[in-house]
Amino acid sequence: MKVSFQKIETNMNYAFYVKHMHFQYFSHPIMFHPEIEILLVIQGTGTLFIGNSIVHFGPGDLVMIGSNIPHGWQSDEKYTRANSKLISEIKIILFKPEIFGEQFWQLPESKGILKIIKLSQRGIKLTGKTLEEVTSLIDSITTAIGFNRIILLLSILEKISKNNEYQTITILDIQNMIDVKDSNRLNKVYKYLMNNYQKNITLEEAASIANLSVPAFCRYFKKRVNKTFIQSLNEIRIAFACQLLIDEDHSVTNICYTCGFSNVSFFIKKFKKITGLTPLNYRKEYTD
Repeated sequence: MKVSFQKIETNMNYAFYVKHMHFQYFSHPIMFHPEIEILLVIQGTGTLFIGNSIVHFGPGDLVMIGSNIPHGWQSDEKYTRANSKLISEIKIILFKPEIFGEQFWQLPESKGILKIIKLSQRGIKLTGKTLEEVTSLIDSITTAIGFNRIILLLSILEKISKNNEYQTITILDIQNMIDVKDSNRLNKVYKYLMNNYQKNITLEEAASIANLSVPAFCRYFKKRVNKTFIQSLNEIRIAFACQLLIDEDHSVTNICYTCGFSNVSFFIKKFKKITGLTPLNYRKEYTD
């Protein structure tokens, strides 16, 4: 899960990148690139890391991620198994704001789009009717040619900016929140958490991964991620609990222990604090 700069190889015949992709699972490390990313999940489930937040993704999710924001898509384990026949499918748009020219952003008519471009620094997840309309436009842009591509991209951005049917994924703007030069240390910690979240992880263990003392590690982690190590660990565990509630017919008690919690009452309390729902209500909302 090393943070890396990703250079997007674009077709010289087009101003921006559009792709309809099929693959077994997301294999990208946490990355960043100057292009703004609009990604529609058609098939596949997993975890999205964006800045200091961790959220579950699944079919129908549509996310817009700002320029140079560290983020990574990780498929659920069932997709990465050697004998898995599951398929992931996405439609993705990558574009640089400067393709429209500097004067474009000074136009009064562009203010709404510029606002949503800036808001994408927090990551945006679309909801409601806007989600349906933008999904339809993305279906069209993947097969469009010529200037119609530009028209459709602007229509997508206008649809997103016109209504308030979206959720910001993080609380703070997250550009440069992670020091890319020091990202290897942070990603070693995240990789350890992802591989061992089911176990009883101590601060001492995490600090040793980062090669820091416990007090220095706590300061380091809070500064980089804007939350405590324990908060992040609980969010990772809850993210996996959400997946089990949707995909598997396990009891709440079983999921509690499977995801690394040792007390059911504490698990339910943390689950509700992070998701706004109890585990059973979450399962009902996403499976009915």
